[in-house]
Amino acid sequence: MTLMMTGCSDAILNKEPLSEISPETLFQTESGFRSALDGVYGLMQNDLLGYNFCIYSIPEAINDDIISGDPYGFTFENSHADIYPLTYDAEEFQIEGFWRVSYEAINNANTIIKSARKSNLENAPAFLAEALAVRALLHYNLYRFFAPAYTSNQAALAIPYRFETTALLDITPRNTTKEVIDFVLADLLEAESMAVNENNSYRISKTAIQALLARVYHETSNFEKAIPYALNALTDGRYVLDTDAASIESQWRQDASDEIIFRIRFDASDNGQNAALLSIPIFFSFPYYVSDDLIALYDQDVDIRFDTYFEPSPMDPTKYYPEKHVGLRTTDAGNYNPGATDIKLIRVPELYLILAESYLEEGDSALALGYLNTLRNARGLDDYQGADLAKEILDERRRELAFEGFRFTDLKRLQLGFTRPDGSSLSVNDPRFALPIPQLEIDRSGLEQNTGY
Repeated sequence: MTLMMTGCSDAILNKEPLSEISPETLFQTESGFRSALDGVYGLMQNDLLGYNFCIYSIPEAINDDIISGDPYGFTFENSHADIYPLTYDAEEFQIEGFWRVSYEAINNANTIIKSARKSNLENAPAFLAEALAVRALLHYNLYRFFAPAYTSNQAALAIPYRFETTALLDITPRNTTKEVIDFVLADLLEAESMAVNENNSYRISKTAIQALLARVYHETSNFEKAIPYALNALTDGRYVLDTDAASIESQWRQDASDEIIFRIRFDASDNGQNAALLSIPIFFSFPYYVSDDLIALYDQDVDIRFDTYFEPSPMDPTKYYPEKHVGLRTTDAGNYNPGATDIKLIRVPELYLILAESYLEEGDSALALGYLNTLRNARGLDDYQGADLAKEILDERRRELAFEGFRFTDLKRLQLGFTRPDGSSLSVNDPRFALPIPQLEIDRSGLEQNTGY
């Protein structure tokens, strides 16, 4: 078997394939490990139906933050037409693409893990940590899409967890949600014990691993363990909150910010690839508008996020379209090329929100309020003075993390459900919160389909 990988530099992803290099040759040197790991990031970046669309667009099409906009608008992966109506099935190409790309990347990560465990190279433990963390992240996001929430059913079938001891063509059964989360945490904990902070934000660092541990513990309601990992991640002085409107705009328009802990990098050679996740202004295409209840959560006069996250629609000035991911770093509007934008998978503000909710759940409302206010103040808002701190923390998650895929997960874990203005809805614990296992995978391996499909 050969590795199907791409190379990467410290700053940007290249397109130099390593497909002719066998693992036995590749992993004799540290540069070989580095190239192989960067190839996994390249694979996460490479497929239009993988991380650079579906990690955001699939969950954003299944919540109440966006509503149907211009019927003639389009996104490059067309999730508004195929998934937004909530009638998705096992044949959806976006869902199959996300599954396929994720497991391709997992297979490559497992090849690196297997080789790193046997390597005597000085930095082999650091490479092992990075590969374990990538494997954990990929499986965790598959769980988020294809399984019921851990908080509602730990015994439900989730997804197959594939290890370095799993042969490429082995058919493995679906693990339960509890098993998947336990495996994710085991990989992250092992990784954290060996990881370093020499990696930049285009590679998973020890800080990114700690942030992921905080995310997984928080999402599964283990708030006591979420707290120390979020605190540890915030001790890394490289990553701080943005505190002015220009910085917020720079983060989302130019991919320049000290808030970004881990991202998938895109450069000018990827133009036309993904700076069009939910709207394409240079094509005059606005398939989604923002729901009125999300807009109402913002103080438009003082919240420094508002003008970057939203833009009035030229089709209907009473409506806003989501502009958060419309990057301008490589956009060529003159040639109708929307350009590319980095996919930001871990950011500092999430850690403040994890701490606020976790401290409140652990009975320390003073610390919960303190972390909430730190984020609010950074975004131009005064301290929270209301009586319902729990609701405000969740509202702030919705404001800050809009269009990053978190709303879908929050609705699942909190068993909220939603109803849109047009009447389309998912009820509490609706089986459609777990996406269908792709039919191609069922045909190949005989996996059991999720309920309702």
